[in-house]
Amino acid sequence: MTYEMGRSVANVDLRDAVTVVTGGASGIGFALAQEAAARGARLMIVDVNDAAEAVEALRESGAEVESTQADVSEVADVRRVLDETIQRFGNVDVVCSNAGAAAFGPLDSVEPEDAARVIRVNVEGTFNMIHVFADQLRKSAAAGRPAYLMLTGSEHSLGVPPHVEPISIYTATKYAVLGLARTASRDLSSSGVGVSLLAPGWTLTDGVRAMIAADPKAQTTIAPYAQETAEVALMAFDGLLAGRRVIATNPYSRDFALEQARDLIADIEQLPVVGRPTDL
Repeated sequence: MTYEMGRSVANVDLRDAVTVVTGGASGIGFALAQEAAARGARLMIVDVNDAAEAVEALRESGAEVESTQADVSEVADVRRVLDETIQRFGNVDVVCSNAGAAAFGPLDSVEPEDAARVIRVNVEGTFNMIHVFADQLRKSAAAGRPAYLMLTGSEHSLGVPPHVEPISIYTATKYAVLGLARTASRDLSSSGVGVSLLAPGWTLTDGVRAMIAADPKAQTTIAPYAQETAEVALMAFDGLLAGRRVIATNPYSRDFALEQARDLIADIEQLPVVGRPTDL
């Protein structure tokens, strides 16, 4: 794939594709919205917080965009988002399920109520988005429009990063998002819906920049590994439109993710080789 002025030449066009981005008011979500708009998409920004600033910035760049406030862990909110998007745009072609939450610390120290919130947003919220929007994506595919589902996981979906302090419940939920991406692919791909897992590493969101600025330790443990949000978003849509099942964006994810995969293969290879059961 070739690049021109920071943008890939192939797979650029999403002209008029109605694209829903959760967690779209800031961070990676806002960068995904910007990238989708640059490719011609019409946008519905969804966030638990007010997205007015994001909407204004996108409109100033020429994007057609609306927003709504919602908590993806509440299925009633997600159903309302679908209804509002259909009322405004008439259909849904691309869903970027990006909203997420985190809690720091190992499993035995994180507070159960904090862990429960992370599970609800990252796992139940992702499930809610798939469950509610799947039928609309099938309809887009059947009509010959773009039909894509992108779930934001993490490099934590691919292993346990050695360059990250323990955020163990977050890591566990991002493993679950990988499972949701794989099962959604099985459930939807026969209908022509493309499904991808976005797996970024440290990314320079406003929150991460604040951590780096406030903590000298973060200068050495985070900054060297971090990517710009725009770079992650560019790679995300290139990978989605190219049909990649897992879109890992950060080169620092490679070694530990491959080690995780090799360990899994080595353990599974201990099983004896047998033929498939004969159908009766």
